[in-house]
Amino acid sequence: MNADSATASAGKYDLMVRQGTLVIPGVGQIKADVGISDGRILAIGENLAGSAEEILDASGKVVLPGIVDPHVHIGNEMPFGEEAHTETRAAVLGGVTTIGVFLRSLEDSYLDHLPSFRDAIDQRSYVDAAFHLQIFTEQQLAEIPVCAEEHGVRSFKFYMSGIPGIVPSIKDDFLYEGLRKIATLGPGAIACVHCENGCLIDHAHADLIRRKPEGTLADWEESHPAEAEALAIQTAVYLAGRAGAHLYVVHLSSAEGLEVVRIAKRAGARLTVETTSPYLGLTSDDPIGFLAKMVPPIRDPKNQTALWKGMNDGSIDLVGTDNTSRMRASKRADEGLHCSRPGFPVLGTHLPVLLHFGRQRGMSLDVLVERACRNPAKIYGLYPRKGTIAVGSDADLVVVDLDAERVVDAKYLNGMSDFSPFEGKRLRGWPVATVKGGRVVARDGEIVGPPTGQYLPRYPAQAEVWAGVPQEAIATA
Repeated sequence: MNADSATASAGKYDLMVRQGTLVIPGVGQIKADVGISDGRILAIGENLAGSAEEILDASGKVVLPGIVDPHVHIGNEMPFGEEAHTETRAAVLGGVTTIGVFLRSLEDSYLDHLPSFRDAIDQRSYVDAAFHLQIFTEQQLAEIPVCAEEHGVRSFKFYMSGIPGIVPSIKDDFLYEGLRKIATLGPGAIACVHCENGCLIDHAHADLIRRKPEGTLADWEESHPAEAEALAIQTAVYLAGRAGAHLYVVHLSSAEGLEVVRIAKRAGARLTVETTSPYLGLTSDDPIGFLAKMVPPIRDPKNQTALWKGMNDGSIDLVGTDNTSRMRASKRADEGLHCSRPGFPVLGTHLPVLLHFGRQRGMSLDVLVERACRNPAKIYGLYPRKGTIAVGSDADLVVVDLDAERVVDAKYLNGMSDFSPFEGKRLRGWPVATVKGGRVVARDGEIVGPPTGQYLPRYPAQAEVWAGVPQEAIATA
């Protein structure tokens, strides 16, 4: 038992999760109870002795660490505070307890807005959140060290190819300067890069407009050729290597890009690679049509198969969502191939999609929690506080019924959106309860607790403190 807790020794807990099969990264699957007090895990063991104010029966279920989604966009449709409430509500119902939010300011200094963003998470969010800043201006570039020092932001994003009407592209010299700036922040600082070559995309898009003024979701794939992703990854890997920066490739979508990743990793590149659950659960021939339009695009089954292989063999390190919640009206799917907007809500379906399609692709639960829990927490400096089930870690857990089947319907996902790209699909494997910060906040598809989310600043000294916590401590009682 964890000897530094008198409460644990006395066997008195705020909450005890009983008789579940715990899936612990690096340890495996064990049938055990979890004793929780003051928002932390105090003891883990079979038939824990003692009493608890509340018992959560997990018999016959698996218990995963709370899912860590490293790639979320909030505040694109409604004010940031509103979406921080509605979208994290959908997240926690779906078993996601920690998110990485990409903040966007096309011109302003982030220093003017970070306090209000932090307050919104602390006051309205159901999940904890770290921030990544999207960098577009020289001022924002210059203020990277200040944002790191004053607000604990240690991850920054660059768009090698922008999204017309949403974000602009940056040039290679700007990217290189950003990579060098991030490298000066030391270990744990991350350069997140949207890797697509803008020239190739501009040419392909113009050609597609000429050839197919009307078209299908499958045609949209032609506007963002896989070669553009592969070439951009090569460029980013080279520049990051020269700058001495940790490169994080967001939303990998193609077999061609994956092959470049494998070559770079074999050569020793300091490289982390993310894909998303929409790429793993949807293909470009899906009848949902333009409701599934995104950038980079949903691709054909061949590319999806390659991504699953990358997930299973570790070439892809982690998985997020790239969630961008929209309403049907603002999605404008009925305006066709070139005028419908990219982005969709997927926080509430993230874990069920991974469970359902992962089972079909031979992914074990142990690999799933590695890619969806431990790895994102490690990469962003939150482990072992997040991403595992261990004595001393935050009590963020999701109880899952692997056999539960449900047809996806947006009204039961409880976000702001009135659609889901997975709507109408029957998925097997759903959360039945979510514990966030030691409290049961979601049960059987309903919110049963208040929002208790916190902003997570990431400071080097803080990482050193957490490095001293037993990472896979298994207590017995």
